[in-house]
Amino acid sequence: MTAWPIVAMGTVADWGSGGTPSRGKSEYYGGDIPWATISDLPDGPFEVTNELITSEALQASSTKLVPPGSVLIAMYGASIGKLGLPQCSMATNQAIAFAAPFVELLDRNYLFRFLQSQKAAFVSAGVGGAQPNISQNLLKTWKIPLPPLPEQRRIAAILDHADVLRVKRREALAQLEELTQAIFIDLFGDPATNPQQLPVVTIGEMLDSANYGTSEKSGATGKFPVLRMGNITYQGQIDLTDLKYMDLEDAKVERFTVRAGDVVFNRTNSPDLVGKTAVYRGAEPLAYAGYLVRLRAKDDSAPEYISAFLNSRYGKAVLRGMCKSIVGMANINAREVQSIKIPQPATVILSAFNERVAAVEQNKAQHRTALTELDDLFASIQSRAFRGEL
Repeated sequence: MTAWPIVAMGTVADWGSGGTPSRGKSEYYGGDIPWATISDLPDGPFEVTNELITSEALQASSTKLVPPGSVLIAMYGASIGKLGLPQCSMATNQAIAFAAPFVELLDRNYLFRFLQSQKAAFVSAGVGGAQPNISQNLLKTWKIPLPPLPEQRRIAAILDHADVLRVKRREALAQLEELTQAIFIDLFGDPATNPQQLPVVTIGEMLDSANYGTSEKSGATGKFPVLRMGNITYQGQIDLTDLKYMDLEDAKVERFTVRAGDVVFNRTNSPDLVGKTAVYRGAEPLAYAGYLVRLRAKDDSAPEYISAFLNSRYGKAVLRGMCKSIVGMANINAREVQSIKIPQPATVILSAFNERVAAVEQNKAQHRTALTELDDLFASIQSRAFRGEL
């Protein structure tokens, strides 16, 4: 192991954070200055942000232009440690810290890769209740190995190269995520216009039941893993990487668990995320929490179709139009989702759709397995890199 100096990050970079111009001042928004929030950070290079601000906003608020060559890092909530490499001059809000490396001491890409390696540690260091955060002071005092600049650049280049295969796998998965919707439109047409003139029913007419999940507490242990609203992705997948557990009385198991073929609907969330829908395809039953609704279809061939319909552009527009907001949260109850009108294809076409979706899901599973292996390999290289063992 190479003996490199270990220094505080505040000694090798200037640190700062931004702010939010008053939302009550329309003249502060819609300008030509990119203004980054956590949702804009891609864990890599970027130059486009969801919002733009004006020079007046820059002068009248605590936001400030980030120096060229900086690294951005999220300090708040579930996104602690998320990173961005701005490719143009931009401002940020107060949830993002920026580090402008002293170029004679610290390479920007080396800092980026080091911060990336520390994400789990930053998350563990977060303090606070429902919205934990890290501070600029923590970042400034955080220790970083400091090899000579040529070695920093070599390490960053090795990690960049090792990351290429992971990026390609993620891109392939992203394309597969869109493929189910393409198959849906190919077989059934746009549900907004129903070009095949399929008979129209309500979702409720296609169901045996629509039940709310359990309100019982979940925790670190228990017989049943618990699906919560965060386990359903906006793209219509079930993500089991972050699970809690609970025990259920025997009499409640059937009522509060999902089995393969059940559709899970997120009835309460932010206005952008309410209505997330996915099919559970696992072999073992899972409990499901109270913010979810279990839709159990009469016909085994229908769940994939119902989920794809609700995840279509048209389905999401319908859901956005019917949700009710209460204190920042939106809600669609079980009765309302059952009232949504849906074209009803013939069973033989549903079966063809299911076969094609199953092939896509098998392909996605293979890519996920390969990505997990690549992630493990990258983590090993990353760990060795900052110990001076490459």
